[in-house]
Amino acid sequence: MKSNQKVKKIVSANSATDRIKKRILKKYPKAKSVITTEGLYRIYNGVDGYIGEENFIPPQKTLERAWFWANESIKTTQNINRTHPDKMIMDFDEVKFGRVSNRNKRIKKT
Repeated sequence: MKSNQKVKKIVSANSATDRIKKRILKKYPKAKSVITTEGLYRIYNGVDGYIGEENFIPPQKTLERAWFWANESIKTTQNINRTHPDKMIMDFDEVKFGRVSNRNKRIKKT
């Protein structure tokens, strides 16, 4: 069964840039490159802002660099979200602790 989503066809001379674009378009399907009034490039996320804005990444001189830094911004944000200490939820820790304790009790009984 085929998906109803349209996949954007990426055409460029640089295969590394193609891989980066695919990665970004998976996360932001409406992402596109935008040129600023100063002639610099940014990647618009298609919803409400620019990719890399929260990491203070400035507009880039080339389109390839803009896609590259947008990808780096996505990877950095994902890494921070995965490892940030405020992400830990105490309820989850209690459930996990209870599960491990029950498993240890069963092992000690046998």
